[in-house]
Amino acid sequence: MEPDKRKASLGKLNKQYIFSITAIMLFTIIVFSNSINNEILYGWDDGEYIENQDIRDFNVRAFFSEYYLGMYQPLAIFSFAINYISAKDNPVPYHTTNLFLHLFNVFLVFLLFQKLTNRIEISFAVSLLFAIHPMHVEAVAWIATRSNGLYSLFYLASLIAYINYIKDNSYLWLAVSFVLFLLSCFSKSMAITLPLTLLLLDYYYSRKINFRLFIEKTPFLFISIVFGLISIKAATDFGHLQYLDQDYTLLNRLFLISYSIVFYIVRVFVPVNLSAVYAYPDINSGVLPYAYYGSFFILTIIMALAFKSGKLRKTIIFGLMWFIINISIVLPLMWSRMLMLADRYTYIPYLGLFFILAKVYAYTVNSQKPLIKKFRPIIYSTLVIWIVFLVVKTYQSNNVWKNSESLVTNVINNERSDKDLSIGYFFRGNIYDKKQDFKAALKDFTKAIELNSGYTMAYNNRGIIKGIMNDMKGAYDDFSMAIEKEPDYADAWYNRGNVLFYIKKNEEACQNWHKASELGSLQAEKIYRQYCK
Repeated sequence: MEPDKRKASLGKLNKQYIFSITAIMLFTIIVFSNSINNEILYGWDDGEYIENQDIRDFNVRAFFSEYYLGMYQPLAIFSFAINYISAKDNPVPYHTTNLFLHLFNVFLVFLLFQKLTNRIEISFAVSLLFAIHPMHVEAVAWIATRSNGLYSLFYLASLIAYINYIKDNSYLWLAVSFVLFLLSCFSKSMAITLPLTLLLLDYYYSRKINFRLFIEKTPFLFISIVFGLISIKAATDFGHLQYLDQDYTLLNRLFLISYSIVFYIVRVFVPVNLSAVYAYPDINSGVLPYAYYGSFFILTIIMALAFKSGKLRKTIIFGLMWFIINISIVLPLMWSRMLMLADRYTYIPYLGLFFILAKVYAYTVNSQKPLIKKFRPIIYSTLVIWIVFLVVKTYQSNNVWKNSESLVTNVINNERSDKDLSIGYFFRGNIYDKKQDFKAALKDFTKAIELNSGYTMAYNNRGIIKGIMNDMKGAYDDFSMAIEKEPDYADAWYNRGNVLFYIKKNEEACQNWHKASELGSLQAEKIYRQYCK
């Protein structure tokens, strides 16, 4: 090609890049515009961050030395502190920051897949799906998920730098990738999967497997191990990580994992019945719900098809492995948080599945096979309808996150399972408690217990409400039931001690406070020293 024609061609291509990413960014702003005016979700982590004294005092040293809500996330906490300096309790700047991070990540996704494929239609499709998918609403519309957007920013930038390293063979780019990875880890522990994603990029670029390939990952792996251990320590100290019920055998856990993977894959195509709560399933007579067993066979079929996918085999394997690697850290293996699944976990992992869809779309557009050409109008129409559905669903989901009450009411209205419902009623009871609507709180805590008779926190909180309403016998019974079901529940011991003290049984009250202090309750220790010695 002649120099002038080449220059004109490059100029046209650059204009396409600029137009494409600008269009996606503007579209993203429109789709998420209603999230800006959402409130602070008190009782759902937002308030815990904004009311934290370290954040209000801009205590930078504490950001890097303390854990917050069971996580080590100093850069995310730093960003909250910056918001608080200018905004105080005004939610708009917090939500605006989250949306800005999402927009920046959309840009980085476009750039990443442009570098990966050098095909504008692929990068456009992947970044568009990333920008508007309803499963990403939680990561944008919920203030407390700031760490999700922030770690993703550095994570994506690190991958871009690593691709530059592969192409230019410059160790400077490898160093840049490492620094960005470190910043990502300082934002959220989900970043620790990056070394495996780097190896996946090596596979994509067909790099020769040798000693150098693994040596260059050693610093990344070391950082992953360090931050992984920190993450476990933070979650354990907070009580966030807990071993699953004894009924969950190793085999059951494998079914939980297969269900989780299939759940996330299905929600790529049909993101319906989304919720802020996905509880662990009940086991009846040692048997999980049948869907968990079926998911294992569905996953087996998916993996088999991936290895027999012809021309798209490498793309599909790459995309599936990207998804599995990056979702692996939050799969329910040996321990878990209170909930089994969460929409926000898909933020980076879904890029692998979006990449597969984009490549299939490109293959369909360019295919000359008569059958595909014949059905191409139907394929295009279906795609347009699907995109419109995603946009509408995302816009509606932003409103679900409007405030704490709308969020938990949505959990209740979804009626996914008794355990999901019980958690929804429990948190709505907390909201009513905060509003001092004690009758409504009592009703919701009672409903939570009816749906899940082992819900010790619901017993404890109902006991508190009964105490406020001067039903001391009812309060005592609820705290006792919580202790019976969970003997190490410090708050229940402390609260039962308060009831005993109120009804003048001081010796028994001191015994309960002493037990609570042994279990780690600082308030119980303080009260014990004041009234029992």
